[in-house]
Amino acid sequence: MRVRTRHSFTRLAATTLAIGILAAVPLAAQSVTPEGDPGLGRLLAEIERLAPNSGGTVGVGAVHIETGRAVWFNEDERFPMASTYKVPIAVQLLSRVDRGEISLADMVELEPADIHPGSGTISNLFDDPGVALSLRNLLELMLLISDNSATDLTLTAAGGPDAVNARMAELQVDGLSVDRPTSSLIGDYSGVDTPADGRISMSEFRGRAADVSAAERAAAREAFSTDARDTSTPRAMAHLLAMTWAGKALGSKNTEVFKDVMLRVQTGTGRIKGVLPPGTPVGHKTGTIGGTTNDVGYIYLPDGAGHVITVVFVKDSERSVPAREATIAQISRAIYDYFLFNPGTPADPAADRANPRYGVWKLRSNAPAPAINVMTYDPWGDGGMKNTVASTNARGGEAKWSYETMFDGEFRPVTGRDGVETAVEVVDRYTNRITSRRDGRVTQVIINVLSEDGNRIDNEYRSTDADGNERVSHAVYERIGG
Repeated sequence: MRVRTRHSFTRLAATTLAIGILAAVPLAAQSVTPEGDPGLGRLLAEIERLAPNSGGTVGVGAVHIETGRAVWFNEDERFPMASTYKVPIAVQLLSRVDRGEISLADMVELEPADIHPGSGTISNLFDDPGVALSLRNLLELMLLISDNSATDLTLTAAGGPDAVNARMAELQVDGLSVDRPTSSLIGDYSGVDTPADGRISMSEFRGRAADVSAAERAAAREAFSTDARDTSTPRAMAHLLAMTWAGKALGSKNTEVFKDVMLRVQTGTGRIKGVLPPGTPVGHKTGTIGGTTNDVGYIYLPDGAGHVITVVFVKDSERSVPAREATIAQISRAIYDYFLFNPGTPADPAADRANPRYGVWKLRSNAPAPAINVMTYDPWGDGGMKNTVASTNARGGEAKWSYETMFDGEFRPVTGRDGVETAVEVVDRYTNRITSRRDGRVTQVIINVLSEDGNRIDNEYRSTDADGNERVSHAVYERIGG
């Protein structure tokens, strides 16, 4: 390739977007909290009743984004991800795009060793050298039709498995790992030896596969079922989906790219979508290998009832794929019905916030005197906040601007910056998302994260120019008063 250019459920405040929940849910797979919510208890019981129909072990994570209520089943058990591991690969690829390291317009020239076995169309349509596809093409082929050749090319462009896992660690996604290209993963399942980098032509793979005996193939599949590589817990996958939905994994532009492609996935119509009302939007990714059948993503509920992160894994099943798919579909319908008819009430952001930012903060900087940047948060209105920034540059030039917010996502004018408006939304009890626009065009999104001890703020700035190019930078503020 060459590149050009267990069982539990919980409820927390709506503003956590499930992120706080995923850290707070008890680890014991048999725990249930809060005990006083009989509705979620009945949903859990229904999942438990349906799970044996799969003929294997089922893991479930379902989180109602707007209220933070969640139900879990075998949430900390590892399951082979199969092709759902293409979700973390996509997140890492788009993270590199966010950082300006690559572009979705970059072209990738396909070589014979890039055409790999498994589902997809590249191996069927592009058997000869001389074909080039953009990273955007490869991303869509990987997710939309689960093309394995496109996946391995995308994984390389994303920086390889180590880079994907490093990004998962940055996002505090524990219990998920990407370890092999699909060619190696399928090779290990089939008993076929493949190169460490997974680059093997279709003809060579077929030749090696023909030399594998039935006993060797059976032993390989038995070993594959207990292999910890390329596995995830339901909790970890749900956490990654929550971080991505909330805009904490990707910049605003690529968050929308990710959601858009997931909504157009063509595989697995009999899984999460299987028995939902026709036309229900579902952004998802499927996965299947051996006794494993999976589907993960977002269900869009009608009539303003919100969205549900839905993860259903099945492993070690001896039943047919359609039987496993039917179980996933039935569990997903139970989740859909419960949260549609019990949408709950999003919590008041102020209850989760407790005004921990009030006070005076100084930008950490090595700039020479008289350069300084001080940010002050003060109470404003009934539960709102005013942010004032006063700065002096190294040449002595001074600037001051401020804005107010009720944490309701409404744009309000910025005093001291003509034509600029700012809106603030609460993501969780430590994180705010601050969106700025000038003359109606969004120019910057800031992910503002307060440390647990309340003495440090980390800002990630995602700035977008008039041509739609995004640049990411970071700054740290430290509390100096208040």
